[in-house]
Amino acid sequence: MGQAYRALSVDIGNDAVKAYFGDLNNKLYIPNVIVDLEDRAIIDMEKKPLDAIHVEITSTALKTTKRKVAVGKLATKYPNNDELTPDVDKSDSDQPIILLLTAAGLDAVENTEPDEDGIYQVNYYLSTGLPLDESKRNKNKEFRKKIKGGQHQLTFLKTPEHEGKTVRFNFEQVIVNTEGFAAYIDLTTNDDGSTKNEDLLGKTIMINDIGGLSTDTAIITKGAEVDNEYSDGIKKGVSTTLDNIIRKVYNEYKYSIKSRRDLVEIITNDNPEEQYHIWVNGNRVSIKHIIDPELYSLAREEYKLIKEIWRNVPDTRLAYQIGGGAVVLREALNKLNAEDKNYPFRFVSADDSIWMIARAYFKILMLYLQKKGIDFKEAAASAE
Repeated sequence: MGQAYRALSVDIGNDAVKAYFGDLNNKLYIPNVIVDLEDRAIIDMEKKPLDAIHVEITSTALKTTKRKVAVGKLATKYPNNDELTPDVDKSDSDQPIILLLTAAGLDAVENTEPDEDGIYQVNYYLSTGLPLDESKRNKNKEFRKKIKGGQHQLTFLKTPEHEGKTVRFNFEQVIVNTEGFAAYIDLTTNDDGSTKNEDLLGKTIMINDIGGLSTDTAIITKGAEVDNEYSDGIKKGVSTTLDNIIRKVYNEYKYSIKSRRDLVEIITNDNPEEQYHIWVNGNRVSIKHIIDPELYSLAREEYKLIKEIWRNVPDTRLAYQIGGGAVVLREALNKLNAEDKNYPFRFVSADDSIWMIARAYFKILMLYLQKKGIDFKEAAASAE
């Protein structure tokens, strides 16, 4: 049994990690929440791995080389859990590395076979990325080196179906993209690499990616390059706003919304009975009076950034609003825009907002492999 080869794209979002494995039909979503957890008492093991990811990670890319952590849904159940905060660069934090290795570990045990010693040995071609402001500060190179040049191992602890399985990773190649430009690739390229949205080509467009902790505003020039001078980012996203809402809801109703993800589901719920509502002592209670002022306050800051960049780059034709934050702020941004400049805004679907960056990373990886003459299906077959 030779080592397995896998293609992997990972968008380490501030609210969740979105990943594609092998092809664009195989995707994974893990809330970006972790908590240090040595052991846990179990009455009845959860049914699905994603419900209870409990792992030990040993990696030279971590500040503390070995950590035992609960990740994702399980971590949200612990009061002292860690979600990313705006003051930390993604490239310097342990959390993105933990989430990336966890995602790859789940892929390894579900899609490859162990060697004679029971170890899953997997070679990954990885495509991931960093925010615009970190790319501008040349953080891509050191982040790539940390992953590609590092030694990484993951063992599943009390995780359903996978307890006791160990994975050793080798990152054959690591591409670290810039998030804003990746969105442009997704907007203009079909899954098979052919061109789509031809009306965007040869025009200056803005892509405003509103994330959890930061906003990346990329100007893509007529020549399909990132405008380094005027593309900008701010260390502001929806996470702080969501945290404020969670705190205010607790102060008023003594009701704990468990995570930012849970709050986003309350705000964006398709069911009008559930949208903007919580259930307190079995009674349905609206929290719109808490949510709206907070969202509009952030939307004003986002709109100010858009106006500033449009003033600097007046030939901008249109602005895409993408990212999980754009889904939450859509109503507020449209209202502010209608009252002011009436810029040509475009929004993508909620699903595309969440998945387009990870999908773009995968398309970029496929183009890289083609260019290098690596037939991935053959590489995978010869390794089995």
